[in-house]
Amino acid sequence: MRQLFRATILWALLAQFCAQTPARGEELHINTPDGARTAIVLPAQRARAPTVIVLHGALISAEYTARWYGFVEVARRYGFATAFPRGISMQWNDGRDAWMSGIDDVAFLRGVARELVSRGISDPARLYLIGISSGGMMTFRMLCEASDLFVGAGAIIASMPASVGANCRPKRAVPVIMFNGTADPLVPYRGGGVGFGGWQGNVWSAESTAAFLARGNGCGPPSKALVGSSSATNTIRIARLDWLRCSSERGVTLYRIEGGGHQVFGHTNFFPWFLGPGTRQVSAPGTIMAAFAGMQP
Repeated sequence: MRQLFRATILWALLAQFCAQTPARGEELHINTPDGARTAIVLPAQRARAPTVIVLHGALISAEYTARWYGFVEVARRYGFATAFPRGISMQWNDGRDAWMSGIDDVAFLRGVARELVSRGISDPARLYLIGISSGGMMTFRMLCEASDLFVGAGAIIASMPASVGANCRPKRAVPVIMFNGTADPLVPYRGGGVGFGGWQGNVWSAESTAAFLARGNGCGPPSKALVGSSSATNTIRIARLDWLRCSSERGVTLYRIEGGGHQVFGHTNFFPWFLGPGTRQVSAPGTIMAAFAGMQP
């Protein structure tokens, strides 16, 4: 109980810091039944550009996500625009059975996509979605309920909410790239209760999530390969599971960070003694964005 209390205090302090970190960009305003909603937008140098919408984690601001995780820099390198929507109270109604609210975030994110296109910022044929932690769970919900909007998706330290997956019927196949740590204390790799106490709803295991999406895309069994260094000095190993033989030609890839925690791999190593360690062997944002840049819509 004492360890849980300390972890909660430290997480609150981190969330306060993250909420106060500024980021520069245009403001996108969307009117919704839940009130006025906003997103940070950093356009590309040309109009009608490929665009990635990035969903922050719970209690982590869109500003912090834009500034510190590397999405903006790598997106610019590939000629992408970026958008960082703000969840109400820095949270998403991602569909977990213990995390439900009356907020219609599916409609809000549809509105963000629609507005990006109507303003000429984004190419409607090249819209991509990435989510971190709760934002990743929201990404899976969007794949289940609004897959028609996106041609690629990524999720970092997130798995399918069990109550969402039970009724998931995607409208079309979308290629997906996932990063999950096997030592994640918040989003358990093998599935189960989310959060330090396990009371924030339930998720499937990371591999069950990837396999479900792969089956929906018409993919066969996965292949496995080790990624990066396997020297004895590395306490973390990385395995890549690829479901690539797909009738839809839309594959699914899961990077299993063996020994990795609840971190944005390649960019964070916050409080590794209770969130689990990060690693510099691979950049989750960089890997996902490179894959998006190589995708054909």
